[in-house]
Amino acid sequence: MTSRNYDLPAPAAPDSAGDARLANSSPSRLALLAGLVLVCCFAATYLWCALRVYQADRFAGGRDRASLERAIRLQPRDANSYDLLGQYFIWDADPQAAVSQFQQAARLNPYSATYWLHLAQAYSSAGADNEQAAAISRAIAVDPTTPEVAWSAANYYLLRGDTAEALDKLAVVIRNDPNMAETALDLSWRVSGDINAMVRRLPPDPNLYLQSIRLLLARQQWSAAGQMWSWLLGLNRDFDPDAALFYVDALLAKPDAAGARDAWQSLVRTSSSLQSYLRPGNLVVNPGFNRKILNAGFDWRYRPLPGVSLLLDSTQSYQGTESLLVTYSGPSQDVGMFQYVPVTPGTLYVTSSWVKSEELLSANGPRLTVLNPYNDLEYAHSEETLGTTSWHQVQAAFTALPGVDLVSIRFSRQPGDTWIQGRFWIGYVQLSQK
Repeated sequence: MTSRNYDLPAPAAPDSAGDARLANSSPSRLALLAGLVLVCCFAATYLWCALRVYQADRFAGGRDRASLERAIRLQPRDANSYDLLGQYFIWDADPQAAVSQFQQAARLNPYSATYWLHLAQAYSSAGADNEQAAAISRAIAVDPTTPEVAWSAANYYLLRGDTAEALDKLAVVIRNDPNMAETALDLSWRVSGDINAMVRRLPPDPNLYLQSIRLLLARQQWSAAGQMWSWLLGLNRDFDPDAALFYVDALLAKPDAAGARDAWQSLVRTSSSLQSYLRPGNLVVNPGFNRKILNAGFDWRYRPLPGVSLLLDSTQSYQGTESLLVTYSGPSQDVGMFQYVPVTPGTLYVTSSWVKSEELLSANGPRLTVLNPYNDLEYAHSEETLGTTSWHQVQAAFTALPGVDLVSIRFSRQPGDTWIQGRFWIGYVQLSQK
């Protein structure tokens, strides 16, 4: 047997630099691998937790007992699920079970006034009065200014007969929730019937005083409304006088002409805008129609009537910037514009107006008339205007009868069922003592 010799390549010389690079790269790769593993673990944990939260929320949304209990098992630290389960037991008429759930919700989140209120409700249903009081106190301590909490607390104190505490909590509602203020004010009056107790708790907000006056008038509490009006003026705070004219109107409708006159005068004293409606020596307010028509109080009032239209005309005026243009197009007894004027019984008055007309055709034209506002008894009237006339004055005199302290001034026709057409301007109206 012959043998062969094979030439094998010589072993490579050791590469010390390569071995060093391999040695240095091993720890980095291990660290990277460990980091990837850690990230994967975190991601898996997060996904697992998120899945449990999602499942718990989905079960909690079911609102049935089984779903809520499963939600609690998945998320035992979620106070909301215990609260929802407690509400389920309340509706299921099981107050003891509800108490247990609400207690756990309040333990997990003691800073939620809602949980304490629900717990108080459950205690009430279970007949645990002392515990209910403690839960209400905790709710108020946690959230003393939230209107919903204060409203619930107020009703709780009302049921206990604690009117003073109830009024305190209703005052919180009034101060913090404009949408609930009227309801809370009404309840405050109904449970106390004491205007002083209400006012002591009101902030110095004129709008709340005006709301209170409206409520009192609706309940025919005239004396209390008058007292509240005096306190409103005593605040010495600016408010929109237009928003207070309802009180003057209510007194006029009562009827209480003297009270309405006093309320109007107090408004005028506190409002520079209303002072501009007055003219010295003239009892008629806004006599030249050059101010906005308030349609309330002692300013002009307007009611639309068929057969006649009204327009403020700046192209025609007498001692002012505008006049009132009346356009007739059919039978009409009244122009629809009138004003209440306070008078003193037994006093002689003269009323007058500057007017003009254009092609005013009728058997009988408009005239300045003084009437009793409550029964339309006529006290005086001027001569009528017909045809086409330039500015001229019409007037009438009358003596206020005993017991008569209010009249109305208007432009009317008698009889008013005849046809009339054309244009009639009223420029300036006056009523003064003779």
